[in-house]
Amino acid sequence: MTTAAAIFTSLVTSGMGRAFRHRDFTLFALSGWLANSGMWLQRIGVQWLTWEITGSYGWLGAMAFADAAAIMIFLPISGTLADRGNRLVLSRIAQFLLMGLSLSLAAATLAGVINIWGLLAFMALHGVFEGLWTPLRMSITPNLVPREDMPSAIGIGSLFFNLAQFIGPAAAGILIAIFADRQIGIGVLFVITTVSFFGYLVVLFIIKLRQDETKAGPRGSFLADFRDGVIYVARMRGLAWFMALMLVTTVIMRAFRELLAGYADGQFQAGPEGLAMLTSAIGIGAVVGSIFVANYKSSAGMTRLVFWSFALAIVMQTGFALAPTFWFALICTAGLGVTVAVGGIGSQILVQSAIHGEMRGRVMSLWSIIVRGGPAVGAWIIGTFTDIWDFQLVMIVATAAYLVFFLAMLPKKAVITATLESTPEDRA
Repeated sequence: MTTAAAIFTSLVTSGMGRAFRHRDFTLFALSGWLANSGMWLQRIGVQWLTWEITGSYGWLGAMAFADAAAIMIFLPISGTLADRGNRLVLSRIAQFLLMGLSLSLAAATLAGVINIWGLLAFMALHGVFEGLWTPLRMSITPNLVPREDMPSAIGIGSLFFNLAQFIGPAAAGILIAIFADRQIGIGVLFVITTVSFFGYLVVLFIIKLRQDETKAGPRGSFLADFRDGVIYVARMRGLAWFMALMLVTTVIMRAFRELLAGYADGQFQAGPEGLAMLTSAIGIGAVVGSIFVANYKSSAGMTRLVFWSFALAIVMQTGFALAPTFWFALICTAGLGVTVAVGGIGSQILVQSAIHGEMRGRVMSLWSIIVRGGPAVGAWIIGTFTDIWDFQLVMIVATAAYLVFFLAMLPKKAVITATLESTPEDRA
């Protein structure tokens, strides 16, 4: 056997690629990668359209917040639905709604009738549909592979997401630049997004889940089920502390992504091409981080890795805020991409491995509120202050505040590790 063949065999049988042994997961992951690439085209299009119309950091933050606010409202509802109903049927409905919304946005943009308020309404409605879809997607992935391959599946899913974050923005920058009328170029991005969502929808009619995790026996009311999910998290002390840590981390240390249009053009006059380069730099860094985490065979030692990623993020965000040149900013942005991937993937592996299957939808909906809502809330707050004070000053103050909180959380690391690096069966 050649060296290349031996490496490939090792990756598939014992490394990050072992989840690819399962056909349904492979279909789900590949179609998800295409859809996520389309989603990044749409995300860059919305960011740049917002910046061209308003030239305001505050409006960039407001767009992200409108999306996140709707997500945060609907995530607990959809997470409870995911534990009560047929996850595949609900997923098909959610993906169809997202596809239809992208098609409507494409039509309005190409027709030249889109304005800032229409864009804000789109983001709010997108948040509703994304809020329905997110806990379903996160509940499906562990059900396409056996438990021993779950870290690989989650790692690969995140790797594909970050590959999309590299390819999508780069393609978006090229497509916008091709068209003399940038709004037409942005409309084309939205058309491509619609097509990519359709491919994902088709796959959802093909795959089957390995097991039904809905709770057997008598079922309580919808509100009782939701309450049980909150109580479940609160009673796991390590999980509750970790959720609090992730909340502050996402609000302060992940908000930079939503402000990149203003950062690229306002700080360096780099235009949409600069925005695409910065977003792609995050993707490159995130791919490196994803590959590293995806090769972990279990959750053992993962908590330590996640904490180190948060510490590195403090250094990288400080450099990002004070960057003297665009190229230095690219390096720091790529470094932040590594920390986002390692911290995000590692955290999800820890949480998914530690919880009971019948609670997965509800716990992951609460988790998604933090991961999706936190950056948008942070972007809105930081963006608002940046419209008043200097961007560098606001970012440095925010990063310093996070450093104080992070140091205060270090004594909780032992209980977090004990809870999250054990399975439900270990704690029974």
